[in-house]
Amino acid sequence: MRHSVPRHTLGRPTDQRKAVLRSLATELLRYDEITTTLAKAKAVRSEAEKMITLAKRGKLSAPDLREKAKAGDASAAKEIANSVHTRRQMSAYIYDADVVKRVYDVVAPRYTERAGGYTRIIKAGFRRGDAAPMAIIQLV
Repeated sequence: MRHSVPRHTLGRPTDQRKAVLRSLATELLRYDEITTTLAKAKAVRSEAEKMITLAKRGKLSAPDLREKAKAGDASAAKEIANSVHTRRQMSAYIYDADVVKRVYDVVAPRYTERAGGYTRIIKAGFRRGDAAPMAIIQLV
């Protein structure tokens, strides 16, 4: 039995739900703002924030770490390995390699001083066809 399992199921099987959330997270990180249904916006919020936090953890602290690692500095080599690992983790989730690069180069540096809460959801009325509640989700 699945008593009180905390997840947004979106009325879809697991594989379809994961694909929808991956594509929405990819587009949110690409454009900084998307319009979708309120339920999908609430579901994609946690996924996008996890990706930004992952990029913040994997960001290299100094540009000359590669030279230090080649010279034999173990801590520099470990930091580079961590950076490569987090990029691969993000590439496994985000569909587009250009978006992964953008998250590391543009999005994550914006939030270095912020401890979370990278997104905002604004209710945007109801969709005309089926009256589904719509929302705009954007990066703060």
